[in-house]
Amino acid sequence: MEPLLGVKIGCLFALLALTLVCGLIPICFKWFQIEGATGRHRRVLSLLGCISAGVFLGAGFMHMTAEALEGIESEIQKFVMPDRE
Repeated sequence: MEPLLGVKIGCLFALLALTLVCGLIPICFKWFQIEGATGRHRRVLSLLGCISAGVFLGAGFMHMTAEALEGIESEIQKFVMPDRE
């Protein structure tokens, strides 16, 4: 196995662990639990949920757009007539 491949796999698992830990930290706090939230806190939680959903949707659409543009460009190149000499 290449050393670079090992580093990439290690970084992948480190990123996964870091994401899971940071994502699960708010569960420990009562303020972040919907049942414990009242009034203004519930509104803030709702706003944070909407913002996070927008971030995920935006990232997904950006990723799909880049993939689609690559696919469209390759298909257009198939139909472009080569220069006649």
